[in-house]
Amino acid sequence: MKRKLVIYSVMVALLSTIFQATPTFASPTVTQEQINETEGQITATQNQIEEIETKIQQLDDRIVIGMEKSKQLNNDIKVQQGQIVKTKADIEKAKKDLETNKTYYTARLKTMQEQGQQPMITYAEFILSSESFSQLLTRSTAIMQILDNNTDIMKTLAKKEENLLGAEQKLENELAQLKKSQSDLVSEQKQIEADKAEIKTVLAESKNTLNQQLAQLANQKTLKSAQDKARQEAQARAVREAQERVAAEERARQAAEESANQQAPESPAQPKQESPVEKPVKKSVKKPAKSVDTPKETVTNSGDADALISYAKQFLGVKYVWGGTTPNGFDCSGFTQYVFRHIGISLPRVSRDQQDVGTSISTYNVQKGDLVFRGNPAHHVGIYIGGGKYIHAPQTGDVVKISAYNPSKFTTAARVLR
Repeated sequence: MKRKLVIYSVMVALLSTIFQATPTFASPTVTQEQINETEGQITATQNQIEEIETKIQQLDDRIVIGMEKSKQLNNDIKVQQGQIVKTKADIEKAKKDLETNKTYYTARLKTMQEQGQQPMITYAEFILSSESFSQLLTRSTAIMQILDNNTDIMKTLAKKEENLLGAEQKLENELAQLKKSQSDLVSEQKQIEADKAEIKTVLAESKNTLNQQLAQLANQKTLKSAQDKARQEAQARAVREAQERVAAEERARQAAEESANQQAPESPAQPKQESPVEKPVKKSVKKPAKSVDTPKETVTNSGDADALISYAKQFLGVKYVWGGTTPNGFDCSGFTQYVFRHIGISLPRVSRDQQDVGTSISTYNVQKGDLVFRGNPAHHVGIYIGGGKYIHAPQTGDVVKISAYNPSKFTTAARVLR
């Protein structure tokens, strides 16, 4: 019974010492809950940045499509202006023909009048001088045809002039509409650029917020690590001190018992039994592996994929340029079009048209050399290079680079290589 009381008092002393030895810190205590909260804020900010970058890619795509429309409008305006020039030339020629015929018939009529003849009288004398009924019919028919032909020629020339004038007006109206479309497109492009400038300001603020959150997280982890280390060291020191005190008390107790035994009469010695002390067994807990959303890759035997990717990597660092289709600057579809052309494959100019090329496949079943798209119709395109990565020209202010490929963030994929 005495032994149990001693052990109990030792345990109480040990626990009390450990509790009292837990250190206090000058800086605020950092908890795991606070770290988890900061990590959640970082994830939310990263998602916000991704959404903003997607909007920028969409605006970039609208600008590229607008530039292609502008080129087409410029070509249509040149064609229309050429048609107007040709039509005006035809109008002038028709006017000259009409005036020529008017002059001819006027001169002819004037000559007949000067000779004291009227056209119809002359024609009547010609008919009446017929020597036979058959000749009369022939001459009558001929004169009627002459009169009709003269009238038809004048009517045709007048109608032609009228039609040409109408065609000219129609062409002028169409030209005015083309120029209006061109003006509207310019205004739209300016508005898109203004929207982009505003969004880029928000993006810069979000990135600044993210940097602050990352710095806060690093600071929290550093403080918590220091606090945990100090706490563990204090607890270990307290355990050692408590153990030393217990040992000292045990030695003093044993010395007192020995002294008492020496003074008391001898009695048969009883075997000393020590209660077994079980050591706690630490169980290792294996943390579940974090799942990563990666595509299931298939193997391709095409050497074109390696050649394509090797060529594409030569342009890493090339700046993003609206409408860019050369190494002086690429937009997303200009980059893929340029790279695929190197291995003899012709792609359409813009990403939404490239989306319809090749064989459509799941974004989770891509292989090296496949095109991967965001949006439907697509506003962004890149080339999958294997290993959960893809190469692309992201957006204005960025450069051609390799990024992590998350199939859940992409809408479609297309296999162009065979």
